[in-house]
Amino acid sequence: MFVAIAGLPAEPSALPAAAALCGLTLMEARSRCAGTLPRILVRQAAEPEARRLVAGLDGLGFRAFAGEARQVPGDAQRILGRQLEWTGPGFAVLDGRGARHDCPAASIALVLPGFRASTRSELVKSTERKFSMGRALLTGGLSVSRKVETVTEQVTSSRESFLLLARAEGQPALILYESRMGFQCLGAELKPSRFHNLRTLLERLRALGLPVDERAADPGYLRGLPQLGVDEVDLGLFLIQAARAP
Repeated sequence: MFVAIAGLPAEPSALPAAAALCGLTLMEARSRCAGTLPRILVRQAAEPEARRLVAGLDGLGFRAFAGEARQVPGDAQRILGRQLEWTGPGFAVLDGRGARHDCPAASIALVLPGFRASTRSELVKSTERKFSMGRALLTGGLSVSRKVETVTEQVTSSRESFLLLARAEGQPALILYESRMGFQCLGAELKPSRFHNLRTLLERLRALGLPVDERAADPGYLRGLPQLGVDEVDLGLFLIQAARAP
């Protein structure tokens, strides 16, 4: 299991005590607690040890919780939305199979904007002819160039924004990707850019009184997460939801 920190105590002397409790140096503890919370303080511990650390950290004034990487859901456990329709008490999301998922405003526990970034590397071969003095001398000027093959690496990056709609009572979350959504629900507010349409949709959801947490959309927050064998975006979403739980 891992142990995460969702809140820091007001007393500065608590950090050295937390470091000693967790078997970390003060520098390690300070680094792992820096930046936007929640952060993972202890990356691996047996369950009894993780529970003991959480209790000890709570006693020092931290807000701590334990979790496991296998608890982190991915898109396979979510409903991928394609369309959204406004209803009296909230809205409904239609998935790729046309199934309708009614979402009264009261059923949405949290809206989490975020993004997924990917980088693709590709080797590209090209051939061009270049002047060759040696070939010109050997052929008496009949041939003055030779073929040269070059290999270059082309790196392309892409970024896709989304809205994760976490639902109450254990219902699977809904995820709305900017490139896979139809935004007809925006009506006269429809814009040429998919990214801006997603932001407009976020503001419409916010206007319904839904709680919004934008920490997962902060690249700095994601960069501060450790490698635990799960997607860093999914890990960040999981930590934020767990940190907000009562």
